[in-house]
Amino acid sequence: MDIEANEKVYNTPFSEQLLFNMKQLNYRMNRLSEIDSTKADNQNEYLMVFDAAIVLFRALFLESGHQNENFTLQNYYILTGRENVADAIDAFLDSDFDSWSGNSIRKVLKTIADKYVCHLDKIDATQLALANGFMANLSSQASENNFLNIVKKLDSIITKERA
Repeated sequence: MDIEANEKVYNTPFSEQLLFNMKQLNYRMNRLSEIDSTKADNQNEYLMVFDAAIVLFRALFLESGHQNENFTLQNYYILTGRENVADAIDAFLDSDFDSWSGNSIRKVLKTIADKYVCHLDKIDATQLALANGFMANLSSQASENNFLNIVKKLDSIITKERA
């Protein structure tokens, strides 16, 4: 393990901020799991919590590259000499979101966060239909790659590293 890299992590607000953000993501995901998104009366609350969770998820896992100034979980593992965990997280995020779109989990989540939540990009009817399809999968309990399952799978990768 690289002592200098560890000092860069542990002697800065980096690890405290990362832990705070992980706790916030956990809280938001727990709250999201409590909302029955199949009921029309719950749609606005579900979308509000989903938006808050996906923005934080993007910041923790989907920043471009392994730039030292980013507070990504992968960067944390790299700076603490555990590149294998960062690689496992990235491999999962780069796996197929579904069997038909040709998009990775990373691309779908980053697109939803960037184009429909963080700012609104100009889109056409086809892009909107695709985004609506992705959102349906992300919110469906029946979907293997719904947002809650994606976070659970990432948690299992991280937990496995601690064992």
